[in-house]
Amino acid sequence: MKLKAKRKAFAQLPTPITTLTQYVEGLTVEVKRDDLTHFLASGNKIRKLEYLFQEAIDKGCRQIVTCGGIQSNHCRATAVMCRENGIKPILFLRGQNPPFPEGNLLIDHLLDAEIHWITSEQYAQRDRLMEEFRLKQDHPEGLYIIPEGGSNALGAMGYAQALLELKAQTDLESLEGIFVPIGSGGTYAGILSALEGLGSKVPVYGINVTKTPSEEFAKRIIDILKEMERRFHMPLAEGYAERVRVLDDYVGEGYAIPTAEGLEQLRSLVSKTGILLDPVYTSKCFAGMLDICRKNALRRVLFWHTGGGFSIYAYSERILKGV
Repeated sequence: MKLKAKRKAFAQLPTPITTLTQYVEGLTVEVKRDDLTHFLASGNKIRKLEYLFQEAIDKGCRQIVTCGGIQSNHCRATAVMCRENGIKPILFLRGQNPPFPEGNLLIDHLLDAEIHWITSEQYAQRDRLMEEFRLKQDHPEGLYIIPEGGSNALGAMGYAQALLELKAQTDLESLEGIFVPIGSGGTYAGILSALEGLGSKVPVYGINVTKTPSEEFAKRIIDILKEMERRFHMPLAEGYAERVRVLDDYVGEGYAIPTAEGLEQLRSLVSKTGILLDPVYTSKCFAGMLDICRKNALRRVLFWHTGGGFSIYAYSERILKGV
């Protein structure tokens, strides 16, 4: 299976798999280590950015604008890749400028990213705001817009490529499930798209870490899949929409608010294996995965570690207290 999209290689690939056979009795967890894709730009976002930056560079863009929350892994990774490629990073961040930046935001500042602070109400219109910002530039054609999380058809190709990488590392059909956190949908869409192209029916469980309803995410993922089929000829088998599984059960109070179960797994996993989860995405997903495996007697699964470790510095008190 050959992907029909260009990419600019940024990430250190392939990322390894760490196999956990004794963390939970009777359960084998293969951990796909996308927390090791890079140092400053570590995590899943860099895979999407490889494709998006290639298009921006091909268009001759010298500025890139994107958006996210105050501790956005995506914005941090985008800013890093901008500086590595001589491009100016511009970030629309939801929230208020704190007196002392921590975690991802500290890195954004160190990278001298241009930051625009917007409210939650404004963030709901983020695509329109970024387009209006582009049109106000002296040379609008020189500014490239990357959507939230890099989650469009082109960005999702990064995870179609990642699934093919995984296929070369493990027996996909031996897996009873692939688990991945969902914050914008592109990572999930890319994984499922490649599985469809391979004719594999391995279930992909998307653990929603936001208050966006699963039905809305499923629609967004299906839209990305359709666009990947149209633009890049990624085949979709009959009934593909029914294979989209997004679960709302593990988000807790909301996005960027850690859960007690997630923080318990964060502390437990790193103390026993040296694998560090983050408090916003992967800890909720890992806790959700263990609950689903227990309820459904699953014995062999893959956990896709999407990184996010820098955010622990913004949540240190909660992590230590467990709340």
